[in-house]
Amino acid sequence: MADEKIVSDERLHDYLRAYAKSIKLLAPKFHITEGTNIGDNYVSLVCRVTIEGVAEDGEDKKTGLILKTTRTLDTSEALSSSNVTNMFQREMFFYKEVLPIFKETLKDRGGIIDRFPILYNASDESGKEILMLENLSPQGFVMAKSKILDYPHLSLALRCLGEFHAYSFITRVANPTSFEKLKMEEHMFNKRFAGNTNNTEKYLKMVIELVFKALANEDKHYSERYQRFVENILQNICDAVDGKAAEPYAVVNHGDAWTNNMLFKYDEENNPYDLRFVDLQLCRYASPVLDLVYILFCCCTQETRSKYFDQVIHEYYETLSRSIERAGYDPDVLFPYEVLSEHLTKFGKYAAGMATFTMHIFTGNVEIKDTYDSDILQERIENDSFYRSMLIGTFKDLVDRNYI
Repeated sequence: MADEKIVSDERLHDYLRAYAKSIKLLAPKFHITEGTNIGDNYVSLVCRVTIEGVAEDGEDKKTGLILKTTRTLDTSEALSSSNVTNMFQREMFFYKEVLPIFKETLKDRGGIIDRFPILYNASDESGKEILMLENLSPQGFVMAKSKILDYPHLSLALRCLGEFHAYSFITRVANPTSFEKLKMEEHMFNKRFAGNTNNTEKYLKMVIELVFKALANEDKHYSERYQRFVENILQNICDAVDGKAAEPYAVVNHGDAWTNNMLFKYDEENNPYDLRFVDLQLCRYASPVLDLVYILFCCCTQETRSKYFDQVIHEYYETLSRSIERAGYDPDVLFPYEVLSEHLTKFGKYAAGMATFTMHIFTGNVEIKDTYDSDILQERIENDSFYRSMLIGTFKDLVDRNYI
């Protein structure tokens, strides 16, 4: 970062001192800076850390890491401290349980391509959770310059998700006992969320009103269909993330695979050719199409969808199929293409819920404290033509495809 912001959180320094002691690093020094920019991360504080010290053999040692910890949220009651704790625990579960199951299951079946940073250490103290992760920057992985994905980024993302989702389908048949451990209870959009009207009603009313304002000059049937969806929006989202409703084709989803949770590597012509997924706090067990529609309807323009929707869905399925075949199984049995198409229609409403909640975040670089500021959002819907056009395009496409 051009202008590094030093982090002096004593909790992080205490954690690093304990870690240095555990690896027998003498005279440790720590340099901690914020690792993300405005608008990049809304739940966690992500820090870049350099640890310097003397190893047991007397050699100087210097290590670069990423620390991820809880951020103080005073902007939205939609995310309570218990929500945040659950999210950190879910990410720890992914690294400590899910990935090892995939690696063990596939070690003699073609192996897995591990597209996630290494988890080196973690503290699960409630309210003070910390994850110590591999810093992928030295390997050339960086965030995309735009939060809105063009075809090359979109294609790579969906192909990598196809590969990742295949591991669940393979594990289901190759290691059914371990697969049961992957059936995670929904920790975000559950009954408590659906019934939590006091905490979410004000925020919901505000973001729903923005969609109606965007659709005001479009054919009235778009607003009518959206109205029908939002009359029971919380339950609609809960229904969409229900893994039982997707059986026997539910998989481990990334859960929050939007642009800022992907790091890309580029060739000399600046084309993305490799990818790593980060931030598994919303990892869930559900239909695989949830990851797909989230990206397609929240991180892409209407123009990109109109040109490439069918193509990238085919690319996703081809990659998933090759991964399943490499492990010795038949994709037409484990996840037929017809089922993928059915799931897009059945669970596509998830994208409508996510676009309602997140489009103002994905289309702007705003301070966290301003994310839920009603005055700022009202000003944006009036004057930010890109934000407005993204809302219009997304919800018209969702209606036209009969997802809502």
